[in-house]
Amino acid sequence: MPLAPENYCRHIKPAKKTIAWAISCILSLFAGSKIYADPSIAFYYGKPMPIDFLAHFDQVVVEPENIDDIKQLTAKGVTVFAYLSVGEIHPSRVWYSEIPKHWLLGKNMDWESSIVDLSKKEWHNFIINRLMAPLWKRGYRGFFLDTLDSYQLIATTSNSKLVQQKALADLIRTMHQRFPGIKLILNRGFEVLPEIAGYAVAVAAESLFEGWNPNWNSYREVPESDRDWLLNKLNQVHDQYGLQIIVIDYVPPEQKKLARKVANRIAALGFTPWVTNPSMDMLGIGK
Repeated sequence: MPLAPENYCRHIKPAKKTIAWAISCILSLFAGSKIYADPSIAFYYGKPMPIDFLAHFDQVVVEPENIDDIKQLTAKGVTVFAYLSVGEIHPSRVWYSEIPKHWLLGKNMDWESSIVDLSKKEWHNFIINRLMAPLWKRGYRGFFLDTLDSYQLIATTSNSKLVQQKALADLIRTMHQRFPGIKLILNRGFEVLPEIAGYAVAVAAESLFEGWNPNWNSYREVPESDRDWLLNKLNQVHDQYGLQIIVIDYVPPEQKKLARKVANRIAALGFTPWVTNPSMDMLGIGK
């Protein structure tokens, strides 16, 4: 465990407390702890955007349909990521009617959304040209790629899973070719990381300690077995690829003490926390 900030300087014992000692002390605050090395992050999908609050974070993930001009944030030094669902589409999207039925594999009944066949090149072109290109033109240089694992709900054989995984890796490579300098945060996608880890700046995962059950429409504590599995995966990703790890947990809005406790537990693991509600339209708690 890294030392708490107030304890760093106690371990530096010079003969005199000179300017050099002070500089060493300050540098030590950042040298030994991943908690302070990684940028902070906030997720906010609501409208209107609380710009003054979000400007305190290094990175912000937004629902691009709910913000007209990201310069309000980028002018303050914030890296803005646009939410982009890769493996599912919801009927609420204004462009949902443009998707042919034969692009779809089935339904995610928990969220009432449609699962897309990632092997369809037409879907790749739609994401790149119809969704991402206009956002790139608006100034977005980062994207948060969600629903990367949705194909697993439909693909039941090893071969069908491999087809989807290969197609997903190809799509992410195409994103980098089309948009040089793009920054990608992946929501899980553990199975394709060996192929595309070099294209990502971070990996996110939901529900390490506290989660949301859409079937019961309720918050829940994550079972220990699920938590151990996910924690093992996240540690592997960090150790093998050196990527920033972001953990999003869900806590009732009125339980601020619990939210802070959960955020601290996440940060103590060396991960970047964000604790919020499932719709991500409230001012959550980060590091």
